[in-house]
Amino acid sequence: MKMNIAHETSLIAALEGLAPHDHLCSIYETQEEQFAVAMPFIRIGIDRGEKSIYICDDGSQAAVAKAMYAEGIDVDRAIAGNALVLEGKDAAYLKGGVFDPDWMFTFWADATREAQRQGFSALRVTGETEWVLRGATGLERWMEYESRMRRMLSELNCLALCQYNRRLFPAELILDVIRTHPTVIYRGVVCRNMYHVPPDDFLETDHAAREVERLLTNIRDREDVEQALRQQRDELRESEARFREIIESIREVFWVWDAIADRLTFMSPTEEMFGRSFENLEQNSRAVLETIHPDDRVRVDEAGERLRQGMPFHERFRVVMPDGSIRWIRSRALPVREANGGFKRVVGVAEDITDQKRREEELQNSERLLRLVLDALPVGVAVVDHAGNMILTNPESERIWGRVIHSGRERYSASKAWSHSTGRPIARGEWASERALFNGASTVNELLDIESFDGARKTIQNSAVPIRNMHEHITGAVVVNEDITTRVAAERDLNDSYNQMRTLTGRLMRAQDDERRRIAQMLHETTAQDLAALKMHLARLHRTAADLNDSDRAVLLESIALAEQSMTEVRTLSYLLHPPFLDEMGLVSALRWYATGFAERSGIAVELELPDVFDRPPLDTETALFRIVQESLINIHRHAGSQTASIRLQRDAETLVLAIEDRGRGIPNASLTQIMRGEGGVGVGIAGMHERIEQLGGTLEITSGDHGTIVRARLPLMSRAD
Repeated sequence: MKMNIAHETSLIAALEGLAPHDHLCSIYETQEEQFAVAMPFIRIGIDRGEKSIYICDDGSQAAVAKAMYAEGIDVDRAIAGNALVLEGKDAAYLKGGVFDPDWMFTFWADATREAQRQGFSALRVTGETEWVLRGATGLERWMEYESRMRRMLSELNCLALCQYNRRLFPAELILDVIRTHPTVIYRGVVCRNMYHVPPDDFLETDHAAREVERLLTNIRDREDVEQALRQQRDELRESEARFREIIESIREVFWVWDAIADRLTFMSPTEEMFGRSFENLEQNSRAVLETIHPDDRVRVDEAGERLRQGMPFHERFRVVMPDGSIRWIRSRALPVREANGGFKRVVGVAEDITDQKRREEELQNSERLLRLVLDALPVGVAVVDHAGNMILTNPESERIWGRVIHSGRERYSASKAWSHSTGRPIARGEWASERALFNGASTVNELLDIESFDGARKTIQNSAVPIRNMHEHITGAVVVNEDITTRVAAERDLNDSYNQMRTLTGRLMRAQDDERRRIAQMLHETTAQDLAALKMHLARLHRTAADLNDSDRAVLLESIALAEQSMTEVRTLSYLLHPPFLDEMGLVSALRWYATGFAERSGIAVELELPDVFDRPPLDTETALFRIVQESLINIHRHAGSQTASIRLQRDAETLVLAIEDRGRGIPNASLTQIMRGEGGVGVGIAGMHERIEQLGGTLEITSGDHGTIVRARLPLMSRAD
């Protein structure tokens, strides 16, 4: 009959618990069952440094040796070192073919002393007994020998295992075997024998009466014991149920280690944490260590050795799961001390901290990334606690303030730094960080003039926001400083340059208008007059040239026409450069004259919406508005593809508004910015319009879409006298 794993495990544990003076018997039914007890019995003795004697029946020595090898016993080496003796039954049990119990006891006493003389700690004996059934002189005293064996062993450093085949021996003899052995092994279970009869009782003549008394006492005692056991069992079940509820309700793995046997004796469910069952880990005392990551194994093994010496165990390590994944474990263990200070077991708990470890690594990575970002930022960043002490800064903040304002040994108060920069104590809430800490207010980009710790005067742009915890309580503030000293100086210089440029641009535009006016006047008064005189001379010549042939006369007529055309073009150019209507009659008349000419030249119908009564504004305003109309209509003609255009001039008590609108293709939004900067052919003219309006304190707006474009100029209204 094959024993199950549970029986094998408990059997080995029980055999390992045997000690000198023990007397036990193994009752078996098959050879497999016989060797399952006898072979571990011998192996354990050899492993412990005890001398072992195996007494074989006739013809069984080869099978016994084979079974020993299967158990892992190096038979030849053990025999050579006197650790193992394979003896036949004649040499061990019979003296001259006769069985004599008294001689046997002398034999075992001599063998025990010889074993100790050879350096062995004890003698371990087991023998096969099937030969007893074949008979020999003196075997009628065999059960006397078995009964007295217990008394003999109590005086020797020796233990003995007697083997009986239940299928061969009669029931009466097996019954006596049970009565004479304090411990019985049957079907893989080591049992304390309540039916054991002490030698004095077993060998006395009134054996039957004594056994009746003993059985009745045993029956009564057994009932008391069973009742106590039932009560204890119920209490144990209740205790186990509560314990299991606790174990199953916690995520940690609770475990117990037998320090004597060096193996696990209990472990709550482990599959999720270790990927192995308790049974898997229990079978191998090194199995737990083998699950640990190779890089952590030596450290944990060393900590385990210290634990075996009674020191606490507290380690973090990685476990390699069967699928190759890694989990982090934190395990703590303590030896359970006994009254004498020693310990037999260790209790511990293991906790899966993979998620915690991952969060710690993520936090470390975040802190590392934050440090990299802070160090790379071109602005100063400082974190202050609720008391105003700077607990974190970056290099740029330290450069701005001219010293290291935070280190591991000291902290600097933001208020002290501010006091230094201003040369005076600050009022509560005066600085951004103070307002963030005490009022919970956020401040963005306030400008401060400071003196840094190295004495340099600086302009900084200061921002601060409060830090709040989960309960919305203020715990600190983040302060951001940007040194804009150079930028402020550059902006000041740029602003001065821009104002100078604006002044120069205004002068240039006025000079341009004056030059246009001068050229227009020169063309009108000189060139146009010269062309008129030339035309009159040619006309006079034509009247008096009767003798000219037809060809010469045609040339003369063509010259007169060219003079007429040139005179018209010069006059038109003069008016376009600076229409005399603008100076003489004002903006409204000039717009009507220009719109009519533009419509004739371009074929674009121009709609005018002009006031009937219009107080003339200053000449610069009229000139600027006329140029805007002029530039806008030219752009409509060149780029819009519109067949119509409209010009509207409106005014109220304070504002003069001029709008030019078309129904063309419009200007793409992406191009408007470029146009306003003067980039491209169209943009230069529009940028000029924009500049003209700004010079006069007004604004120029351009809106454009799929249905056309509107150019709208707004100017503050000033009278001509102004």
